[in-house]
This record gives sequence, C-alpha cells and structure tokens, in this order.
Amino acid sequence: MAKEKYSYYEFEIYLDVGLLKDKAVHGYIYKIFGTGCPPYDDGVIESDEWYDTEQEARFAAIGHIDLLENGEG
Repeated sequence: MAKEKYSYYEFEIYLDVGLLKDKAVHGYIYKIFGTGCPPYDDGVIESDEWYDTEQEARFAAIGHIDLLENGEG
C-alpha cells in the first residue's frame, strides 16, 4: 500500500497473513513512521493487533497518531 499522511506522521496499511490452528487467516495492520525516540528507537510503530478491514486499520492508525501527538502514545 502507499504511504498516507495524517498530521505530521506518515503511515501505511498492510494486509498480513498468518496461521491459526493450521488455517490461513488474514487481517490488516498499520505502521506509523516517525523520528526515532524511546520507546520506538527505529521510528517505526507497528499495530499490536489485526483489523478486519483496511478502513478499521486506518482509523486505528489515526487514533494512535492523535495519542502520540498528545504525549499519550
């Protein structure tokens, strides 16, 4: 997927595939790209959970960026 921008951060949504009880499952995750600072020293923040749709992952990424900008993320 292409990088998107929200406020001062760029992020991407990815389709991820894994195995659950020997069955392939998929879900969407996000990665937020920023400057490297603790606790994210490499500057990349990846979602901790999968989302059923690309839009859900996008809203979660935007919410996470809002938290980062308010010093809560």
